[in-house]
Amino acid sequence: MASSSNGVYRWLASQRFDVIGAVIGLLLAVAMLPLRLISSNLFIVGIPVMIGLASGLYLFAVRTDHGEGLPTMPVWLGRILPSLVFLGTTLLIVLALWQGGRTPAFYNVATLVGMGIFAQVFFTRDQDLVPALLVVQIMAFAVVIRFMSLLTTPGFTGIDVWTHVPNWSAAILETRSLAPLAGNKYYASPLFHLLTVATSLLGGISIRYGLFLSVGVAVALSPLFVYAAARLFVSERWSLFALAVFAITAHTVEWSIHLIPTSLGLVFFLGVFYLLIRALDVEPGGREFFMIVVFSIGTILTHQISAFIMLVLTGAGLLAHVLLRFDLLSPPSQVRGIRARQGDSVSLTGLLAFDLGFITFMWSLTPYHGDTFLATTFSFFRTTLAESGGFGDLSGERGDTAATAAPTLIEQAVNYIDAAVFLSLFALTVVGCLYILRRRNISHGTFMCGVSIVVMLVFIFGFPMFGIRTFIPQRWYAFLTAPMAVLSALGVAYLARRLNPPTIVAILLVFTLVFPAVSIAATNSTIDNPRFEGAQTKYSYDQPELDAVDTIGAIHPLEEGERYHTDHPYNTVFSRSGPGPSGVANISDEGRENTDVLIHRDQQQLGSTFFIEDEEEGGITPEMSRSELCSAERHYSYDNGDVTVCPATWEIDPGDDAGGDFGAGEDAEG
Repeated sequence: MASSSNGVYRWLASQRFDVIGAVIGLLLAVAMLPLRLISSNLFIVGIPVMIGLASGLYLFAVRTDHGEGLPTMPVWLGRILPSLVFLGTTLLIVLALWQGGRTPAFYNVATLVGMGIFAQVFFTRDQDLVPALLVVQIMAFAVVIRFMSLLTTPGFTGIDVWTHVPNWSAAILETRSLAPLAGNKYYASPLFHLLTVATSLLGGISIRYGLFLSVGVAVALSPLFVYAAARLFVSERWSLFALAVFAITAHTVEWSIHLIPTSLGLVFFLGVFYLLIRALDVEPGGREFFMIVVFSIGTILTHQISAFIMLVLTGAGLLAHVLLRFDLLSPPSQVRGIRARQGDSVSLTGLLAFDLGFITFMWSLTPYHGDTFLATTFSFFRTTLAESGGFGDLSGERGDTAATAAPTLIEQAVNYIDAAVFLSLFALTVVGCLYILRRRNISHGTFMCGVSIVVMLVFIFGFPMFGIRTFIPQRWYAFLTAPMAVLSALGVAYLARRLNPPTIVAILLVFTLVFPAVSIAATNSTIDNPRFEGAQTKYSYDQPELDAVDTIGAIHPLEEGERYHTDHPYNTVFSRSGPGPSGVANISDEGRENTDVLIHRDQQQLGSTFFIEDEEEGGITPEMSRSELCSAERHYSYDNGDVTVCPATWEIDPGDDAGGDFGAGEDAEG
């Protein structure tokens, strides 16, 4: 028996795990194809395809060895592209200020600038590549596409921000205390609000600009952590690739313009991510672990879901460290001895224990829904398990909100664009994961990235397949992009070394043309001003729409039991920082008859705002004209050209609430 075990061990030790992994990837892709029968979600359908393509491409690369370097662009083009990128970035500022926001023209120019950046990363000659110049180009571009949204949008973009800033942060500034957060989960995690208020006080500026100059600047500069992490594994060219990918991908742009605690939590997470990799793959010291502890505490004091994701990353680092202790996975030649590895393991275990203990302690003191955050979260989780729809239950996903109506051609195109942002990067990430499975390529940091990606994918896609969304999977994408950017850089660097020129040029050209285009046009990165009106929901408001909120509160004060009724997301401004509670209007005949105050705005005519017609069916997005929403029996009590109020002319029972509360869970982890 022992001889047989030794024989199996010797056979495994002689195999290439990367090749075995690629073969398993092909088989897994085929096995997962039936998922399309139970879900039309493009992410679920596309992931098996991307795994199969990446695994097949890796097996092809293993059998070739080009080794002559990347084909390069003409010298004159490589020298003029930086100037064109800076010119295009400047033009973006002019366009946004002139047109009053990020318009289709802005997005078109931004797409060309993004293509110019990736063309330089991929095809500039080694002797002409100036990393510092490209870092400046990428970061300037990243800052401009974010701050042109922040500075040209009246008020704020998003939903939760209307609670966090004009409501809570403004109240903290006025009272000079945390009393406005009493009884709320952010009473124990107030760092976001304190940072915003402190910047406002120190700079003598409004609370809005305090948010932009503190959290906004931090999030815009945070991609540099990804660049520093990638630099520990790959050359400057491919580190620039990781930086560019993270800087312009749709989900990171989203949390850069919808500035809430998740945004600041992402900054702290990236700091922990870089420092953990450095501690694992560079000789660790007390300074690294001290800074990890500082960033960990910052995350815990900022946002609960961000802290949980950070805990997943730390656990992945420890798990990777334990797995690499086995000789079967460990590289043939270890730079550090067993003592160093044991010391690192003790430090990581201590760090994980500290984070887990501190999180448990803080969450056990955090008020939430009449109990502690820890108890309430477990209660929600138990309820979710009991009421889960079982395998394949994907109801309630962001992309399925308006599933009651067949999507139009443009809506289908938008769905493909949104999916392409993630799937194009995911394919290169799979190649990077396979690359690090080869024993001589394994390092603690890269293995931690691979493990963390797998675990995060379980939370993002695995649990929702069983109807479990307690962990708010939509919030995880931006965090997941960090390890994906690093491993995709490893993957594309490997392909560039192995594949013949026509093949690698085709791959890189497709990525250069596709990734910037889909990232900049995607729904998540254009929530302030959609690229495709009517197919994407706008989460920002014009000045007349914001002015109407206060005016409506003055001319139509609510009595007990009453609510304002309008579309989603406009209703959230009324309830979060406006004059009173509101809900999504029920546009059925019965719903409109039983509603006291209806509010129409011109944006509803585009068919991109949500209403309720059937409580069981969920939200719908009809093109709603003023005459359709406000029936002939109603009169108009307010009209500023963009917003109209049509109260009922008959007697209303205040207890009859026909309006739904679509999106009520948005602030669950805001």
